Amino acid sequence: MAGADSISTGGPTAERYPWHDALWATLARQFERLPHALLLYGRPGLGKHAFALQLAQALLCAAPRDGIGCGHCHGCRLFAAGTHPDLALIGLVEDAKSVTIDQIRALGDFLSLRPHTATRKVVVISPAEAMNLNAANALLKLLEEPPLGSILLLVSSHPARLPATIRSRCSRVFFKVPAPSEGSSWLRSHASGATKPENLLALAGGAPLLANAMAQGGFAENRAQLLQDVTTLSSGREDPVTCAARWKSLGTGICLGWFYSFVADLIKRRIAGEDVELINPEANRFIAESKRSFEISELYNFIDVIGQYYRQLGGPLDELLILEDILIRWARISRLQ
Repeated sequence: MAGADSISTGGPTAERYPWHDALWATLARQFERLPHALLLYGRPGLGKHAFALQLAQALLCAAPRDGIGCGHCHGCRLFAAGTHPDLALIGLVEDAKSVTIDQIRALGDFLSLRPHTATRKVVVISPAEAMNLNAANALLKLLEEPPLGSILLLVSSHPARLPATIRSRCSRVFFKVPAPSEGSSWLRSHASGATKPENLLALAGGAPLLANAMAQGGFAENRAQLLQDVTTLSSGREDPVTCAARWKSLGTGICLGWFYSFVADLIKRRIAGEDVELINPEANRFIAESKRSFEISELYNFIDVIGQYYRQLGGPLDELLILEDILIRWARISRLQ
């Protein structure tokens, strides 16, 4: 799911997503009374990062309306140019695996100075769960004694990775998955040519931006390759390490999302029989062609492994090793005994 929540930190403000409307309405009512730290969290692909930047612009705007930046004042022009002196954006630098203590320490100097042009200073840390332990401890000191007139926005798709001490000092803003009709409508207008956007949205766990990334990345064509791989692994005709390298090139998050949904369909069929509707047509083909009869406990244990690894994407674990372990496990449980 990498990139599904990301937008450029410079240039015009990103698109406002319709499933954010309720959150904007809630924040607009307390815009001048916002706490010093907000944790914006929810599954990947819901536009949390874009929301945080739009909120940052509004907080730095001279004349926001209903919690929205005007787009015309000096502050909004500086924001659009990516040069606002009262905004600090903290994230992963190039190929770094974590946000470092030096990045967080620099915030101390930034926040210790008076605002240049706005009434406050704003910090966006995204993805917040990428902070290493030392960085998180340094941030904790800022949260315990927040500089007057500052607001910190932490964006996370995996808030459980943040220390409890960090989470407890932030007010939480939860991003819900939009209703299927709303998500499908948006997807139809943005993923031109995507077949069955409802199924694609379901494969993305209801997250429209992730579904759009899948559509734009040619996921429909890649599904045939993924099915071939799980089938040949089951028959012992393919090497898990070779498959893992191929899946990584297709996108680890997207492949694991598909695999999770695929195994979930196998579980549905195992429980409910042939009448149940499956998300993946590939699951139907696999069931029809496979001679392996899975134990329900095997499938539940395996889908738990996928889910646990999925939640660790973007962390210190190497993606290739994650995929290799998952596919080796699949080869073991799916081969005929």
